[in-house]
Amino acid sequence: MSGLAPKLPISRDDTDGIKLIKRYSELATQNLKMLVLTVPGERMMDPEFGVGARRYLFEQLNQATFDSFKSRLLSQQQRYLPYITIKDVKFISALSNPELDENYLAIRIVFFNKVLKSSNTLLLPITA
Repeated sequence: MSGLAPKLPISRDDTDGIKLIKRYSELATQNLKMLVLTVPGERMMDPEFGVGARRYLFEQLNQATFDSFKSRLLSQQQRYLPYITIKDVKFISALSNPELDENYLAIRIVFFNKVLKSSNTLLLPITA
């Protein structure tokens, strides 16, 4: 069976040779993940692409940092992924949940796919 794109990170699959994304909902989630994780300047033909979540790793965990990330995410999403709408961005850390390790940070992004008319959630633990 043919696929829409390779599933990242690339890995082997007995059926297709490499694992492939075969559903549009999964492709939209992967595209959003790549947008969040790609550092601006990393994509050769489009140096403006990407939010660069890892750049925020060693910033102070405060509302100003979260607002800066969210602002960058929303502007990038509008430019590169106009077929989705970001409904909610939550930062999961010791600030929001005192039971978590003080060095833990994750980002939960709830988005709506306008084409498929479906909601989905992307959860990204951010690690060094």
